[in-house]
Amino acid sequence: MKTFTKVALIIGGVALSAGIALTTIGAIANKGKPIYMYYDHGFHIDNEGKVFEQEKMVVDDFTSVTIDVPASEIHFIESDEYAVEYKLNAREVKCESKNGTLTVDTDTKKFHINFGINWSSEDYFVNVYYPKGADFDLITLDVSAGDVNIDKGFDCNKLSLDISAGDVTISNVNGALDVDMSAGDFTATDCTFGNSIFDMSAGDVELHNCTVDGGKVDMSAGSFTAKELILTKSFSMDMSAGSVTIKFVDGQEIGYDFDMSAGTAKINGEKKGDEYEEKKGYDVILSVDASAGSVDITNN
Repeated sequence: MKTFTKVALIIGGVALSAGIALTTIGAIANKGKPIYMYYDHGFHIDNEGKVFEQEKMVVDDFTSVTIDVPASEIHFIESDEYAVEYKLNAREVKCESKNGTLTVDTDTKKFHINFGINWSSEDYFVNVYYPKGADFDLITLDVSAGDVNIDKGFDCNKLSLDISAGDVTISNVNGALDVDMSAGDFTATDCTFGNSIFDMSAGDVELHNCTVDGGKVDMSAGSFTAKELILTKSFSMDMSAGSVTIKFVDGQEIGYDFDMSAGTAKINGEKKGDEYEEKKGYDVILSVDASAGSVDITNN
């Protein structure tokens, strides 16, 4: 390694350690409240933050939803009207339904960093109300920490989730899927997904009675479990460490391509080798590239 590279890495490590230490000290001194640094004609620091509350408010009809908030729960609730309510800890909140898009956003500055350790017992949330049968275009949810719940479900062109820490539980959602989760579990029941992308740093994926129209999984650590799965296009999985357990709906014609660096692979209870391929003549291929873990497929 070149001297310059070594020096750069050492400086970077020291800076990162100093940043973590200062953040921790600042969070403790501020009693766990968030600390905001933002740019608005110059850099500013605000260690107060405010609690913004909005009781259920009927809004103009919307076909798209964009939510970008700090630590909070996000709930989609079937109702007889389009409405929104929230309780958020932030510097400011922008909430409007305009041109067919509902927006709830707390990051309104050109440059904005929110850091701190949240020891608050407050329950922060955003509730989105929509009528039964609503057909959405794009649903984009970006939350630093908190759970996402969609109970009754809806049709949409695409559901995009960016969750730093928290669990996602959805049912009866139909549409393409883009999931980016740093830590937390994703659980879906009775869903019909278009092309589905899962980027999971650490956490589990569980699919129950779902249809997936192809896609891919990139998972650093965790498990992927699917029961009564219907796969309509090829699906690839890159697993650093974890397990894959899939039970397909009976009668599906699925090809396989497994590359296991360390671990085991079984299909219908029969153990396969570290490298197993059965693709010829199949339109739908399940590919698994696993550094360490196990693959257990049931397809009778």
